[in-house]
Amino acid sequence: MTLPQTHGFRSPEIRRSMDVFGLDGEKVGTIIRVIHGPGAASNIPENPPFTPEIRAFDGESLGPAPTREVGNFGPATQTPEHRYGAATTAGEPLGAGAILVGTWYGLFGRRRIALDEVQTVSMERVILRRAARYYLG
Repeated sequence: MTLPQTHGFRSPEIRRSMDVFGLDGEKVGTIIRVIHGPGAASNIPENPPFTPEIRAFDGESLGPAPTREVGNFGPATQTPEHRYGAATTAGEPLGAGAILVGTWYGLFGRRRIALDEVQTVSMERVILRRAARYYLG
């Protein structure tokens, strides 16, 4: 079975100190280094221009206690004008690169994993296409 080639990740999405897991949920390690490779990320669409249809209400006023006064700037950045805080930075394409993964700050279990093996990136986790035993040997 041939897995599809993605090459669609950008530098802010995959970065050092992210945890890497196999498809079975077992931890493979932590990203020590991101290695850029050849090729452009042609399958990542650019953010389209966003024009809000309506002005949404401020949910901060509905809560038990407003948090804006104590330094929570989330409500200000999660407005239609700021694309609800979902706009991403462009970043540079990683191309057909790889990630260097290891444990204990890279002292043990270092391995190089191609970006083609990355299935999902979610917050601080990278999920690979196969079970961890495939990568751990």
